Amino acid sequence: MGIDKIASKSSLITPELEEQMKGVFAKLEGEVELVCVIDPEAAASVEMAELVRHISDLTDKLSCQLYDREEAKEKLPEADVSLLPATVLRRQGKYTGISFHGVTGGKELNSLIFAIYNAAGPGQEMDKRMKKKLDKLTHKSEIKIFVSLSCHHCAQQVITCQKMAAECEALEARMIDARLYPEMVEKYKIERIPMTVINEKEVLMGSKNMDEIYQVLRTYK
Repeated sequence: MGIDKIASKSSLITPELEEQMKGVFAKLEGEVELVCVIDPEAAASVEMAELVRHISDLTDKLSCQLYDREEAKEKLPEADVSLLPATVLRRQGKYTGISFHGVTGGKELNSLIFAIYNAAGPGQEMDKRMKKKLDKLTHKSEIKIFVSLSCHHCAQQVITCQKMAAECEALEARMIDARLYPEMVEKYKIERIPMTVINEKEVLMGSKNMDEIYQVLRTYK
């Protein structure tokens, strides 16, 4: 299937859910671009592309762009195209530090909605003391959150990490659906989820609050 043949409607979004999303998106302050890098011949990629297209049609504050792997290498150098599908959020032409690898269906649809809300503004409220702490982080840190779409605690971990990335330019937070990438399961010895890997060194098991994550991040100078 060619990219231009991908449908603009997703079976993951019911009419009721669509109305709820429109309510959230009506509050968006800025514009966000959803960039989806896909393999047009892979079912998961097509499913995610349909979802991104459907969501972006719900408000004029969202736009979407679909690339194949080769196009993305040139036009989206900040994206890791080794794990497809990859969906990157950009604002004002810049990477927000928020990305998703996999299909954000199931519980993870909430993660994508919150990511858009936090990237576009107004975003979730953040404790002022935590905001000051994040503003002091200068070391570029990558946070990988390994999840399952049926996991009850994974979405909150993704939302927490990606909210931190939305507030701090030094941070990147990537959701990775472990079931799609067995090579990642083997590499990181994933047995339970959510599992969060920071800078390829620190591993956090289960759902953690912002301060617990910050205490790890602050050790990097």
